[in-house]
Amino acid sequence: MFLIYGRVCWICGHEGAGQADHLVPISIDEDQPIDPHAMRPAHGSSAPCPVCKGRDGSPRKCNQERGNRPVPTPLKTSQEW
Repeated sequence: MFLIYGRVCWICGHEGAGQADHLVPISIDEDQPIDPHAMRPAHGSSAPCPVCKGRDGSPRKCNQERGNRPVPTPLKTSQEW
């Protein structure tokens, strides 16, 4: 998936994404096939965003904070989701 889409987080637009985020969350469709075209790079627990900050000032874990909600377009990374 990273070979296809690189390491830019599809949620916030910053470099350094280290997790694959399912476009349709597993909690919504647990039977979906493993398909790299149905995933996008995102920051997460193992590689939080070096730019965005969470409510407590720590680096944002975009994938975990998104949960199973849709991503707004465009996402304003300087504001709370």
